[in-house]
Amino acid sequence: MKSLHKVLDIIEALAKSGGIGIRELSAQTGYPPPTVHRITSTLILRKYIKQDSETKKLSLSIQFLELGTKVQQQFNLTGIARPHLEKLMAESRESVNLAVQDGEYVAYLDHVRSNYSMLQLFTRPGARVPLYCTGVGKMFLSHWPRAEVEVYLDRILLIPHTPETIIDRRKLMDELVQIRAAGYSVDNEEMEKGVRCVAALVWDHRGRPAGAVSITGAAMRITPAKIKYFAKMVKSCALAISRELGFTSTL
Repeated sequence: MKSLHKVLDIIEALAKSGGIGIRELSAQTGYPPPTVHRITSTLILRKYIKQDSETKKLSLSIQFLELGTKVQQQFNLTGIARPHLEKLMAESRESVNLAVQDGEYVAYLDHVRSNYSMLQLFTRPGARVPLYCTGVGKMFLSHWPRAEVEVYLDRILLIPHTPETIIDRRKLMDELVQIRAAGYSVDNEEMEKGVRCVAALVWDHRGRPAGAVSITGAAMRITPAKIKYFAKMVKSCALAISRELGFTSTL
């Protein structure tokens, strides 16, 4: 943790200075020059800071602007999506969620709980769950290049959260192809027994996935026979949000 504090202190000092040398940065933070050099070298390698080739002064890179933009987009996304989520909940009578990809996980940003359901769901705002066993997560994975999905599956362990969790790699890859073609995904009691979800992607103005919307409820109500009915609703909601974000395609 001490090392992390040092990194953050250096980043904050760079943000205030606009451009500073190693020795000045050392004086401001109180850390020895070798420590500052080691940390800044790593940050340069990761492209979070840059160093002027002539003056050797250090400054933050555009990488931080990109991260800040992503955070801002998430807040904008929540505000734009909320009325659509409430409408979808009223129409479906099931709980509705808004999620974004967070590395190898899905992070839930918003949740509109159904007045008709007493279930305590795993989709509460702030919750992070794996990509491979959730409706929203599989939506994101279905639009990754196959090679990236292969690397992801090499890196993680497919843990069976329920007897329905897909832990067969080939079967999961086949399902992702089907999801991409259909435009929606189903969590068939894969994350939590007795809970089924139907999800669709939200797109930004560049045509990139900005988030995902899902309808979540008891498997006894979201039956296999009703999946296409709920899929049509969640796709319509996701498209309405996408259009407000500047997305122009009809998919």
